[in-house]
Amino acid sequence: MWVKGITTAGVANIEILFRKVVYVATGSGIGPCLPHLLAAEVPSRLVWATRDPRATYGDALIDEILAVQPHALVWDTSLHGKPDMVRLAHDAYRDFGAEAVICISNKRLTWQVVHGLERRGIPAYGAIWDS
Repeated sequence: MWVKGITTAGVANIEILFRKVVYVATGSGIGPCLPHLLAAEVPSRLVWATRDPRATYGDALIDEILAVQPHALVWDTSLHGKPDMVRLAHDAYRDFGAEAVICISNKRLTWQVVHGLERRGIPAYGAIWDS
């Protein structure tokens, strides 16, 4: 099979409805975000919380992410503990001037971020966990 370009799928495809978005990911949730971040079709800002990112995912991947997202917030949970992701997402949304937030995480945190931001009037999207 030959695919032209970087394939994207899932909830993050909603990015094309906005001029600027914030991606919020935890751990391996970075995987579904990567095609969108690397394609850079919509200006975006990344907020990613994960344990020891360089040891877990390798220097090459972290450097590739930072090359396309030089202002990304990569929160090392092994050094700083688990952050308040709603606050970090809100701060990134405000500082970047985004129109929406897309969260790729586990069910609990996705719900927490999406509903926490929606209560503040911020469009936020994540998996609906219907399957």
